[in-house]
Amino acid sequence: MFEKTLTDLIRGIRAHKKDEQKYIASCLQEIHQEVKSNDPDIKAMAISKLTYLQMLGYDMSWVSFHVVEVMSFPKFSHKRTGYLAATQSFRQDTDVLMLTTNLLKKDLASGNHMEVGVALNGLADIVTPDLARDLCQDLVAMLNHSRPYVRKKVVLVLYKLFLKFPEALRLSFPRLKEKLDDPDPSVVSAAVNVICELARKNPKNYLSLAPQLFNLLTNSSNNWMLIKIIKLFGALAPLEPRLAKKLTPQIFHMIENTPAMSLLYECIYTAIAGGMLNSDRQSDALAAVCVSKLRTFLESADQNLKYVGLLALAKILPTHPKHVAEHRDIILKCIDDSDISIRLRSLDLVVGMVNKKNLADIVKRLMSHLLPPSNTKNSATNHLLPSTLLEPAYRADIIHRIIYICSQNAYANVTNFEWYVAVLVDLTYVAGVKVGDLLTSQLMDVCVRVKSVRNYCVKAMVKLLSDVTLLENCSLPDSNAEVLYAAAWLAGEYCSYQINPSDTIEYLLQSGVTKLSHRVQAVYVHNILKIYAYWAKSLTYNWDEDAKDDLLRLTTLIDEKFGTFCSCTDLEVQERAHNVRAIISIVREHLTSNVPAQTDETDDYVLSEKAPTVIDELYNLFFAYELNPVAPKAQKKVPIPAGLDLDAWINEPPPQSESSNSGEEESYGFGYRQKLGGSGDLLFSSGSGTAVGRRRRRKNRQKGDRDKGESEEMRVQRRRERRERMKNDPFYIDVGEYDNPTRTKPESPPKSANNEIDVDSIPVVHLTMDDFDFRQKKNKGKSKRSKENRKKEVSALSSLPPVIYTDIGEMPENATLSDDDKDLKPLDQKVSSWRNPNDKGILDIDFSGISNVDLSTPLTENEKFPQTTVYLSPEELRKREEEKNKLRLKEQRNKSIITSDHPTKVKDDHAKSESKKRRSKVKSKKPSNASESSAVTAKKKSMSVKKMTKGEADAENKAKSVSSPTSGTDKVDENKGSHVNEQSVQPVKQNIYTLISGDTLHITYTLSLTSNEELRNEPPTVVASFLIENKGVSDDHFYSGLALRFEPSSDIQFDSTLLHVDGVLKASERREVAVKFRVLGIVGARLTVNGRVTWENNLHTGGFSASDGSGAEIPFAFEIPVATFMLHIPTITPAQFTAFLYKSENFPFSGSTSVNLTVSSSSVEQEFDNAIAQITAVATGTHVVEKVPGAVSIYGRSVQGYQIAGLTKLGVTKEEAEDTEEVKAVLKIELKCTDQAFIDGLVREIERLFALPS
Repeated sequence: MFEKTLTDLIRGIRAHKKDEQKYIASCLQEIHQEVKSNDPDIKAMAISKLTYLQMLGYDMSWVSFHVVEVMSFPKFSHKRTGYLAATQSFRQDTDVLMLTTNLLKKDLASGNHMEVGVALNGLADIVTPDLARDLCQDLVAMLNHSRPYVRKKVVLVLYKLFLKFPEALRLSFPRLKEKLDDPDPSVVSAAVNVICELARKNPKNYLSLAPQLFNLLTNSSNNWMLIKIIKLFGALAPLEPRLAKKLTPQIFHMIENTPAMSLLYECIYTAIAGGMLNSDRQSDALAAVCVSKLRTFLESADQNLKYVGLLALAKILPTHPKHVAEHRDIILKCIDDSDISIRLRSLDLVVGMVNKKNLADIVKRLMSHLLPPSNTKNSATNHLLPSTLLEPAYRADIIHRIIYICSQNAYANVTNFEWYVAVLVDLTYVAGVKVGDLLTSQLMDVCVRVKSVRNYCVKAMVKLLSDVTLLENCSLPDSNAEVLYAAAWLAGEYCSYQINPSDTIEYLLQSGVTKLSHRVQAVYVHNILKIYAYWAKSLTYNWDEDAKDDLLRLTTLIDEKFGTFCSCTDLEVQERAHNVRAIISIVREHLTSNVPAQTDETDDYVLSEKAPTVIDELYNLFFAYELNPVAPKAQKKVPIPAGLDLDAWINEPPPQSESSNSGEEESYGFGYRQKLGGSGDLLFSSGSGTAVGRRRRRKNRQKGDRDKGESEEMRVQRRRERRERMKNDPFYIDVGEYDNPTRTKPESPPKSANNEIDVDSIPVVHLTMDDFDFRQKKNKGKSKRSKENRKKEVSALSSLPPVIYTDIGEMPENATLSDDDKDLKPLDQKVSSWRNPNDKGILDIDFSGISNVDLSTPLTENEKFPQTTVYLSPEELRKREEEKNKLRLKEQRNKSIITSDHPTKVKDDHAKSESKKRRSKVKSKKPSNASESSAVTAKKKSMSVKKMTKGEADAENKAKSVSSPTSGTDKVDENKGSHVNEQSVQPVKQNIYTLISGDTLHITYTLSLTSNEELRNEPPTVVASFLIENKGVSDDHFYSGLALRFEPSSDIQFDSTLLHVDGVLKASERREVAVKFRVLGIVGARLTVNGRVTWENNLHTGGFSASDGSGAEIPFAFEIPVATFMLHIPTITPAQFTAFLYKSENFPFSGSTSVNLTVSSSSVEQEFDNAIAQITAVATGTHVVEKVPGAVSIYGRSVQGYQIAGLTKLGVTKEEAEDTEEVKAVLKIELKCTDQAFIDGLVREIERLFALPS
């Protein structure tokens, strides 16, 4: 009464912000006590509060058993709370899930569709492989449920079951396929959705559904279902080329006419993915329509439509670039969009649209995103470009794309390389992100490959070298000072294009160059010497004192400035600087030495002093040969000269001393002090690959040659020396004089403790590296394969796609090309550094099970749903045992009563009916004559209602149900006469219905259940018994080959759809046939059996007119009354009836109707009794519980377990008068039931019964 509700809990948490944890802890203590309560309301509320706390991060796994309890409560609100808690807290390994199997079966079979829906929702979240296996058959049977609400949910839940139990997909696929033709569109949409998801991994299984799907595609108006169907066709079309041709006209029509953007995009995407744009000549027209429709996407204000439109255009671009290029204007506008995702997708399109004509414009448009803020004003669009707010990642992406579109296909789109060099130089200043290495490689590649641009490029590089700002900002994170690497290298390599090389040398010797990276400084040092050599050589052509002074001045400057390089911490820079300084000092010595001037002997003319020869030698050191591109495989294409053995020694190694030889016996690689194998293979790699292995094999051969000429004394001496040498080695385990080594030479006497282990006698085992899997194996050797792999890794990590050169490069003489020389990436392969090829979708579902299911082959006889074992709870077992004991006691009492009255007759009858007793399990005997019957009946009437148990009534009714069905009026009368005590079990009555009535052919039928027990987990079985009568009088009136043919449906499944009448049905003859069928769907109104009566030959038409279908075939249809499914149960007492009605959850559904009775005033009560008899026996199959004047209460139960309770009232209308003999009475019937469809059928049967003419 004072427990906190969920609302109170939420308010309390909000009110205790400071001590929230303490408050929740106190609430959890209360919940611990509440879940142990026997009150369903308190327990359900506790579970709802725990569910809320679980969303806040608190664990509720400890209450899983109580969650199952709440799920089993009969009240719907409690059940919904339990299923919600289960969906949030249960996991695949929750132990109590095994207890939910029977609970779910019960809820799935409930007559309340809301309970069924809650159970299906919960099952979708908590399903496990075991639950899927046990419930798959129940769910497949529910596909024929009368309510579309349930059928739709069942179809969707089956998808979750297929993921956990893939075998169910093959078993239930035919039934799932039927749902594509369901009359309810929501069920069809659910089936299409499930099949579309199943076809994601293995669409080949669903090619057989193409006709049905195409029919839905052409006739459906549901856009969401059409989207799923089109997606499914997109997966099926690549598997069947004819399907793409069939779909093209319909897709074309939908693209042109649909106003829905989502459906339009799916149609376009299916046309692309299904190969419809590459199939035939209609593809060009279809592509044009798709591109024109996608333009409306780009013009839309919806950013989502822009994005998907750009995605679709990117997929059409490879096949129809001309159509996409027609809309370049709108695509370029998307580059300036404020949404970065749209800009990236538009950049993808721009990369594919580049050609020679628009390259400059596109690059200019892209570079506008990199301009400084002062230049971002766009007069055309009158808005600020988003470049001022771009992050470094996007700026780097822009630069990568600019370089890619210019360098792709070996610079095929670049017509002016001077313009491209200028672009690269501009990017150095406006990049705003560190891309110096990328720009460096491009500048060097263009200048080396394109000779015509070298003059312009060198001048631009000298300008970069003279820029002081690059040196000052080289330490900034976004500096591109790495470009100075290319500038120095190109200025030195092509220094002939320089106007003032001496100025370039001074630029390279600026004081700020020491701030550059060591890699750039090394290039500076090297190219200073190259430029110096070229400039000095140029001075020798006009050598005089001024030239000598200029050269000496610059030489002295270089010598002074190189002191900073010589003191650099980098070894490469330091080494190069010292070398250059030494060369410069040699040149300065020659310049400062006094060389006498030469005099002409004839004219006394003094000749000028000659330049030092060291200058010419220095020049030839760098410029003797021209630098040309080299082919990638040039090295291995060098032909080996005849007579050259690369494995032979160039010079024989000098003889080695014993100490050196003994030192070489040990391996000091990664495997320290490991012995070599007998074959010379390495136990551990030392990182130098096969060369080390070859060297060690030679040492082993030398050791073998040495051992052959070595005496025993020399060997002992060598061992002693080695032991002394290793005595102080901490990594060497010495054998002391007290150690007793166990390893000895074969067949030799044991050594003493003072003797040393003979390491040479240890057997050598041949080991190879294939037997090991060391971590060092990744770094072992520099094999050809590993080099190729490293090249691929480097190229994959590179941000710029590899440049494809126009020629293959220089090759050695007599070299021939082969197919494997073309190992570079193909020309049209684009490497996008801004995309991650390993990106995965957001869904991580395991489709491995259902993708391996083969649906193309039919089911075999052995493929059936697994049979589940239903385990009863201890409480159910106890109740069943008590019922058995009561039944046994009741049978003993009845037997004693009958035996005491007629001992002789009972004994005789007992022998005659022994077999019948075993079949029916009925212990009470039936007297054979009228007198005995009346006597036994009188004894039975003296028994109270409580003495007839349910088990006895079920057993007796079961005995009657197995008897042959009645045929004709006589048998019906006999059945009416045979009944049990009115106070115990109502009489078994079979109503006779007319199927066909003609002059000669007359067919009637009766319907009955095969079992008088509840069948909650399996569909009920009905027996239809037909009595076929030929009313003809002459021999000409006969029927041969007479048969009844039934049409199966989704609700009714026949054991045999064809019933033959044996032989010829002659005049005045009768034949009886029967057929069994199972009702798979939910029982309700208008459950119809359709079929036709056929015969081969007769000489009379049978009295049928044309409307009756005269001839050899007569169609028929009859409804199955709902009362057919009612059980014959013991009569309940009024107290029990009142207790049932008190629990409202037992009868959640109701129905009512009124019937008018026109009778005389004296026979109102009699007519009322007759109407009640017809309602209970014919229309509803119930029995009377209690009768009072003007009202009767009735009760019954169906084979599905549905309970029916009703109240019939009699009322006289106001037209009644005292002087009249006839009055009008109104009979009002109110019914309650546990299933709405069932009660609707009962109401309809009552209305039909009283609507028939009397």
